[in-house]
Amino acid sequence: MSSTAVRYLTMLRMVPRFPKTITTTELAQRLDEQDFSVTMRSIQRDLEKLSADFPLLVDERARPFRWSFDRDATMDIIPALDLPAALTFELAKAYLTPMLPPRALSHLQPHFKEAHRTLSRESNPLGQWPNRVRVINRGLSGSRPAIDADVLETVTEALLREYQCKLTYQARNWSEPEDIIVHPLGLVFRDPNVYLIGTIEGREGVRQLVLHRATTGELVEQPVERPEDFDLDLYIHSGAMGILKSNEPVFLRLRCDKPVLNHLIESPLGFDQLTTEIDNDTFEISVTVDDTQDLRWWLTAQAIHCDILEPGWLRDEIEAVLAEGLERVRKT
Repeated sequence: MSSTAVRYLTMLRMVPRFPKTITTTELAQRLDEQDFSVTMRSIQRDLEKLSADFPLLVDERARPFRWSFDRDATMDIIPALDLPAALTFELAKAYLTPMLPPRALSHLQPHFKEAHRTLSRESNPLGQWPNRVRVINRGLSGSRPAIDADVLETVTEALLREYQCKLTYQARNWSEPEDIIVHPLGLVFRDPNVYLIGTIEGREGVRQLVLHRATTGELVEQPVERPEDFDLDLYIHSGAMGILKSNEPVFLRLRCDKPVLNHLIESPLGFDQLTTEIDNDTFEISVTVDDTQDLRWWLTAQAIHCDILEPGWLRDEIEAVLAEGLERVRKT
């Protein structure tokens, strides 16, 4: 392949999708970083030539001109989607559509369309896959809180570029919204909410910010001050996302009913889980788990299907909650 053809492909990869744009000056700088020595005038001529065959847009209202790909352009540039990649996009669409705001999803629509075209081509049997697969979440399927599209875009860009961001945010215990500078460290999707994990300028500790409580977002082009010992996986596994009740793990022994709780055998609650068959109707498990509010909610919900053998203090706590609930029901 000629060096000119390679340069053309490199340039096309650098042009963002509308409404984002890139100037010929910025393209010249990036091409120079890729060891392509070319003038801005040559870049302009190249883009004009490429726009005849590719869905490129140009904003000529200011100089240097700003270029972008058409928002609705399909992604049929080499390499084309293969079947596994197309199937992945179809499944991603099913998962992401209820989670992300419309504008965030709009950036992925060209990929979804190209994936659908690939699967439908020549009556490929994989094209019927999305019609034969469904995702059912456990628990109540309430609507997810709406997240401002500008806030989500700002936060994701800040995370990718390792920049700070300014949010107008109101925590549940704040009397009114506040403008805060956030140092983003990670993004956690925990149904039904999306959490920005980070630190707040002038405040101690790592915080969890629920994104639907932010009304405006603005990128601050200053580098994030990241705690040296922070690791997102370790943070999650510490129990912080499960409303940790204490730092001490709980050694849990349960006597469970078959077949209602058989899924605990197939999907253990922890790495050290031991399972003992008692009889045709019952089995026991012993496992070390985090001491979280989620654990209490689950044990309360499963009270008619399992007995808490250990620890005694947790059994007493769940019993008290159930008794209080029963008393409330009887009063109505």
